[in-house]
Amino acid sequence: MPNRTKQRRSGGLTLLLYQRTLHPELFKIFANEQVSRRAYEADVWLVEGGHVITFTAGKHTLTEVILMGPGEMTDRGLIQTVPCRGEKYHEMTAPGGNIRYMISTQEEQLTQTLYEATKSEIREYALKRELMMADIPAAGERGESLGVLDIERRSHELLVQSFHLFDDTQLVIKTQAIIEVAKNTD
Repeated sequence: MPNRTKQRRSGGLTLLLYQRTLHPELFKIFANEQVSRRAYEADVWLVEGGHVITFTAGKHTLTEVILMGPGEMTDRGLIQTVPCRGEKYHEMTAPGGNIRYMISTQEEQLTQTLYEATKSEIREYALKRELMMADIPAAGERGESLGVLDIERRSHELLVQSFHLFDDTQLVIKTQAIIEVAKNTD
């Protein structure tokens, strides 16, 4: 009888939070968008294995990196590393106090049939809503994947919902992040 699900990748989804911008050369970027509001600026990248969001408010920066098996990422400016197996919720105020960050993550490993139906449904949703999307080809030991980002740009906050689907493991990862300019408490 064939296996209904494949072995999980070692490493899994990892959330890295930095107190600085990261160079684009560190990533293979498939799609990107810049957001500029009076209260903040943001760069959003759909990259191989995940996504990167750099949020700058005044002199302070918070960068969210979500990658499958982040490998050799720099630790310069790294403030937190959170492995995100299963369902997780994380909340923090960045050093400097003017950026609040909240994220929930959900990781599901599906059967091949359910995975293919889910991938098709998410692709159709992304096309219909004209969301940031990338079909990422296989590279090295990593199989093909699909990345989708739904970005909501508000005056003082950025909401990003992501869907990352990995063909080789039938893994679907969903995240919802809110990055906001915190109210001044002085």
